Amino acid sequence: MRWKVADLDKALRTQLVWLGIAAAVLAMEGQSDAAAAASGWALERTAAWSYVSFQAEGLGNRVTAEVRSADLTIAAEQAGFLKSPRGTAFKPSGRQVVKLSVRIRIDFIGRRPLWLENHVWLDPCDGTPLYLIRTRVGLDDYYQQFRFTQEGVFRRQREPGSAAEAAGPPESWSKLGEHFYAYPPGERCAPVLETSTLMYLVSVAPADMLHDLPPLCVFHKRQLHRVSLQNASAEPIGFDYLEKKGESETRRSGTVQVRKIRIKSRPIGSYRGEVEDFFGDNTQLVLSLDGGLPLAARCDLPLIGGVEMRLKEVHLK
Repeated sequence: MRWKVADLDKALRTQLVWLGIAAAVLAMEGQSDAAAAASGWALERTAAWSYVSFQAEGLGNRVTAEVRSADLTIAAEQAGFLKSPRGTAFKPSGRQVVKLSVRIRIDFIGRRPLWLENHVWLDPCDGTPLYLIRTRVGLDDYYQQFRFTQEGVFRRQREPGSAAEAAGPPESWSKLGEHFYAYPPGERCAPVLETSTLMYLVSVAPADMLHDLPPLCVFHKRQLHRVSLQNASAEPIGFDYLEKKGESETRRSGTVQVRKIRIKSRPIGSYRGEVEDFFGDNTQLVLSLDGGLPLAARCDLPLIGGVEMRLKEVHLK
């Protein structure tokens, strides 16, 4: 696994999507009716963990992704949500929201680490994204806030104006840009999902129901995409991870038959004549047969080729 620093930015844009897939599937909890809204099912399933980490390494480089989730009251959280100047903001259906936090560290030979963070607040009943914060520190630093509405997505982005400013907190960076990304007219998208909330569906959907799930609308960066989930053939894979529950720790290792999900996407329209890349053709999630335990995730990345993130640690509730 080798990175060329000169071309790193393109790789990292794909890396962030990829690691979001690998990580976000891990920490969602609660009952989901989003699939029911899309295809008439009713799902009753919860995740059994509160923390998961993945890792990939090779040739001295290492990628580590950590995921945490928390159930929070909407009254305490929504005061901090970004206000959108356009559109009717999505609201949670109940009194609670789920906050999903993904923290990624990429270590390279001969340079400082790169940090990527995602924090998304979503409705635990249907996976609707409410508010998203994305931060990158270590290369082309930015701090992004997204507010999801019924008509589109509002984004505010901050960047440091100088090296001295970059050493301060992202909220203080002075280069500011704002944009509202309206959904394409005439497209039937209900619900609109974000990458993490898409993985919410995957984590709670029984394997035999994925064939019936129609393409979903997922917002990524600047535009909507139609995303389809497909069961794929899979051979047994090896696993080796640490399991924690309360004060106890158990090392789990062996070989197991798995459930593999292939993810495909196509853009809906374009943004200013350009189309954003999203999922590559080889993006896959590898889960236990019942879908209850994510073991690995795979995709092709620019400059790197095939990468596989493996489960390293899980904290059970």
